[in-house]
Amino acid sequence: MNLTDVWIGVQRLGPEAGLTVLILLVVIADLICRRDKFPVGMLALGGTAALTVFAFRQFDGYSGEAAAVTFQGAAVSDAYSLFFRVVFLVAAVVVILFSMPVISRWSSGRGEFFALILSCTLGMCLMAVAGDLLMMYLSLEFVSITSYVLAGMLPRNRKSAEASLKYIIYGAGASGMMIYAMSYLYGVTGTLKVDEIGRALTQMSADGSPMPQTMTLVVSVLVMAGFGYKIAAVPFHMWCPDVYEGAPTPVTAFFSIGPKAAGFAMLGRFIAGIFQTGAGGTPDFHWNFVLAGLAVATMAVGNLAALQQQNLKRLMAYSSIGHAGYLLLGFTVFKPENMEAILFYVVAYLVMNLGAFLVIIVMEEKYGIETVEQCRGLGWRAPGLCVAMTVFLFSLTGLPPTAGFMGKLLIFGYLVKSMDRLSIALAVAGVLFSVVSLYYYARIFAAMFLVKPRETEPAAVGHGPMQTALLGALGALTLVLGVAPSLVLKWAHEAVEHMVPRM
Repeated sequence: MNLTDVWIGVQRLGPEAGLTVLILLVVIADLICRRDKFPVGMLALGGTAALTVFAFRQFDGYSGEAAAVTFQGAAVSDAYSLFFRVVFLVAAVVVILFSMPVISRWSSGRGEFFALILSCTLGMCLMAVAGDLLMMYLSLEFVSITSYVLAGMLPRNRKSAEASLKYIIYGAGASGMMIYAMSYLYGVTGTLKVDEIGRALTQMSADGSPMPQTMTLVVSVLVMAGFGYKIAAVPFHMWCPDVYEGAPTPVTAFFSIGPKAAGFAMLGRFIAGIFQTGAGGTPDFHWNFVLAGLAVATMAVGNLAALQQQNLKRLMAYSSIGHAGYLLLGFTVFKPENMEAILFYVVAYLVMNLGAFLVIIVMEEKYGIETVEQCRGLGWRAPGLCVAMTVFLFSLTGLPPTAGFMGKLLIFGYLVKSMDRLSIALAVAGVLFSVVSLYYYARIFAAMFLVKPRETEPAAVGHGPMQTALLGALGALTLVLGVAPSLVLKWAHEAVEHMVPRM
């Protein structure tokens, strides 16, 4: 690889190059302006917003074009990766924006927080463009390591330290299993590139020399351990509730959408390479059965375990596990329309989940509320805040006319449209677990509006104009995407146009 190839690769990875420069600037600015609370955050916010606009404007350049492979196949810059990179950058902008009032009260670690958020975003962007097994593993580890540090950012906080330690232990185990399976795939096929691995496996089946079915099952499960850990799929979810509860709430909000969406982005790229027949696997083994089992188990554990949760962040942790199950349903029938539904659901989840976490941050900061019981009568004291929370809860449940309803309708509808017995059964399971989720989301609504506040509770304290504007914007988007999904589906269609073959 000569310098010209390197320069072309850097140009195609413009958002990643920009993030790298921005991280260095944030670190330098933090060293220079250590006594000032805000310049570093404003630099991070402005730089990330500018990169978001830059990445979004690149969509026109990829429209109707196939993937641009760079760095000898290690990175694939296309509309699919660009879609997720925009999602990651938007998530970073929103999290930085509503975390600034919280971080400004920290005695130390403000600059490190913004540098780590940007570093984690860079890792997620690399996960979206990863085109071979080595790049996939390294980018996943990059995101994991920065996440470990972010989870333990609260100084002298036992829960935060415990969350970071558990995250590290589970992450190390999942990464070890994943790299073992990847090593086996490399040894069998002789290549690290995902698309070449898929062709090699298909050729092996055509030649009558397939991998032993038992070993194929073991390899697929071990590979899914790495993906499952990142998206918090059962049984690789056990770190999620403790990390969500112990980490700073802005970090929890970021974890709930950023690394999770990156895991799904990389999983989609992996499956697109391996499942080249479009039927969900090679003739001798269908990996979509593994995905179907993970999806049902994830929906079951996430929704049933959330029923008894009192802590709001733990409840949202199990809720996110359940939503990972809904997204996994779309991968069981790997067709373009299913992938478009998945991409739409990722955007819908970003909007409604970040909105819900912004409300939780306001509850913590202004009212000292951390549990469902403490929400008692809050709707009488802060009606605007609780109305916004109700919109997000309805959307997370999947009630019309919200983005969550449209996302589930697309995923379940395309499963039923396939007219496959397994797919129809999975769609029915998804609907039933959505009904279960209504109970624990309704508990929050009931606590806020159906119970009067105690007389001893303090008077309501207004939240800042920035938080009010953010809540209004996220709430409006949640409703708009519920009635006008084409605003996102247009970009989702372009993103999967050349990645998934149309049968």
